[in-house]
Amino acid sequence: MAWNTNGRRIVATIALVVGVSPVMLNQPVHSDPDSEVVDARSIIGSLAQPHAKTRGLSVAPRSDITPEPGETPRSYAAARKIDLDIPFPNGSARLTNAADRQLVQLGAALAAPELRGARFRIAGHTSATGSPAFNQKLSKERAEAVRAYLIREYRIAPERLEASGYGATRLLPEFPQNADRQRRVEISAMPKSQ
Repeated sequence: MAWNTNGRRIVATIALVVGVSPVMLNQPVHSDPDSEVVDARSIIGSLAQPHAKTRGLSVAPRSDITPEPGETPRSYAAARKIDLDIPFPNGSARLTNAADRQLVQLGAALAAPELRGARFRIAGHTSATGSPAFNQKLSKERAEAVRAYLIREYRIAPERLEASGYGATRLLPEFPQNADRQRRVEISAMPKSQ
């Protein structure tokens, strides 16, 4: 217990940061200057179910996207998703310190009240470097590494998170096939029926 100069007791206040593990607070975070971290609010905005504010509003299905295997075009049209740059070492599914900045924001978003109870697909993608079989396996392992992190560090219920790997089958057309940007993790909200 501490006392101030007037002889009054000083009460210490401890701020608890929800969702950030003590390990994460003590580790240095190295960032890639070309990598931009998407904040938790932006992630929530991309994944949360939109609330209609007016009557008579109609939404047309998007025609520039294709459904996931097993999804109908109608259910996919309502999909909410975001691509995140979560860097991994080349040819590895090991999470790095450089990934911490984005994972902290993702964990905070998925633990937020706006997304409580929602289910998500974590999809790993690779560049076109390497064999298709290796890339498929690696992308699945990367998605599983992110899923395990979210369960461990943010106590996200395991049944809320599904991990999928797509290898190099869904390359971003605006980047070269072997670009680092192709190595990404996509988070998408899953319809309640899945």
